[in-house]
Amino acid sequence: MRHIAQATRIAAGMVIAIPIALRSVVAHEGATGLVRERMDTMEHMARAMKTITQTIKANRNLTSIKSDAQSIHDLAEKITSQFPPGSNQHPSEAKPVIWQKWPDFEAKARALAAESEKLANADAQNAKSIAAQARAVSQACSDCHESYRAKMPKHEHR
Repeated sequence: MRHIAQATRIAAGMVIAIPIALRSVVAHEGATGLVRERMDTMEHMARAMKTITQTIKANRNLTSIKSDAQSIHDLAEKITSQFPPGSNQHPSEAKPVIWQKWPDFEAKARALAAESEKLANADAQNAKSIAAQARAVSQACSDCHESYRAKMPKHEHR
């Protein structure tokens, strides 16, 4: 019972981080080509994290987290290919600093891939471990967004 309570507290902390990830989900009208593709990638990862968080909070069917975590992992592995130099035209939220600090950006993408892979392979019988690893995935997203994603004005979001 104590593990369930701990998992619930960890999941509640992740719920706070999810709106940060979901900010990029809205207001992508006008995006085309690679910018649209990477926005769709980020949106897909945000939805997967939301599903993971809800599953942990409900403490049911934790084995279902594996597929969402694997999806995040697979997408994270191709993130850097979706950021060729100069691909930060409106409505992209990519900051120009990505290309100035490319090795750090690559490291953050690798960290997301690694943490999401750990979540995909986590023991579904251990709710505390699952919740802690999901939090690590959420933190990897936040670490990159803090450095490399511009905050859009509220009027540009739906």
